[in-house]
Amino acid sequence: MSEAKLSVKWIVLICTLVCIGVGLVWNKVHMDARIQQVSARLVLLSQLRRDALEAYFATAEAELRFWSINESILEKQRLMIRGWRSYSQLAGDPEAVLRDLYIYGNPYPWEPHRLDDALDGSPYSAMHAELHPLAKLFVLERGYYDFFLIGPQGDVYYSVAKEKDFATNLISGEWRESGLAEVYHRAVEYAQEDRVAISDMQPYAPSDDAPAVFMAKAMLDVKGKLLGVLAFQLPTERIISIMNFTAGMGDTGETYLVGEDLLMRSNSRFSEESTILQTLVDTEQVRQALAGEQGVRFSADYRGVEVLSAFTQSRIDGFSWAVMAEIDKQEILKMAADQRPAIGSIMLFLYALSLWSVWFAGREDAVAGIAALADLDFDAGDISADSTAG
Repeated sequence: MSEAKLSVKWIVLICTLVCIGVGLVWNKVHMDARIQQVSARLVLLSQLRRDALEAYFATAEAELRFWSINESILEKQRLMIRGWRSYSQLAGDPEAVLRDLYIYGNPYPWEPHRLDDALDGSPYSAMHAELHPLAKLFVLERGYYDFFLIGPQGDVYYSVAKEKDFATNLISGEWRESGLAEVYHRAVEYAQEDRVAISDMQPYAPSDDAPAVFMAKAMLDVKGKLLGVLAFQLPTERIISIMNFTAGMGDTGETYLVGEDLLMRSNSRFSEESTILQTLVDTEQVRQALAGEQGVRFSADYRGVEVLSAFTQSRIDGFSWAVMAEIDKQEILKMAADQRPAIGSIMLFLYALSLWSVWFAGREDAVAGIAALADLDFDAGDISADSTAG
């Protein structure tokens, strides 16, 4: 009996160890499956955000191309050139005259775009009265921030918003090192290549240092002569809305952009204040993305929190943005842990079943032993009866 008890103990111990081992393996398989599932989702999200971002730029580029070859706009540009010259001949300083009329003397100082005609009787104002309602409607309906016509010598002939950059010179003026000046120069360089110049996001002083992105395209006459440059100032709110979409990303999931200077180009989900061009994100996965790599890995993020990060690159004209999709590692562990009670119940059932099997097998052995003893006693009784009869 002692050997039987020892055997049962060993069987119980083995069953226990087997169940624990199976449970650990099952838990690891379950965790790996959850990580793979989240990884695939993050990769998809990073690609979707990148594609949405590039689609937005492609749409803006197509609209810019359309307006840059529109005969009505080209004719207005020709009138602008003549009007600017006439101001130079009459007043000597078209910048000062136009700024007085459309900015400082504007009857709508808080909404200068509302003024269609300064009513000074000049050819410029007549042209402005024709162009402005259309350009203003386009900007408002399509969600752009501003629409510029720039002369071949860098003079900002026209602007819908009428900010501090209106009627200034992008070559020699105050904003010669701005994002608008940058795309103007590159658009002129690209003129014969039919390319669109796009600037990286950076603070723009005429817009109160708000982050701005510019897009520009050269305008040519039928002979290929440069008439000037058409430029859009894109709204950063559209880029922010693309990247800050968090539906289905749990409590800590987010997507964001990082520029080549390692500063954010969109807002962090975890900050109540804007992080655009403010928050530094110097992580290995960001550097990999900016180098043109893509992948998914566990790593610390810009908050110092361990996250699962999917990264890829968006290449736009002459610069790159890292497109990041991340979720906290702790949230992944919590999601996996939420299913552990069900796994534990299954393992407990299997463990109980194995113990019952051992008990039942032992019970059958005991019953068989009793039956054998009974048979032995019966046989002994028969022998004794036979001996008496003899």
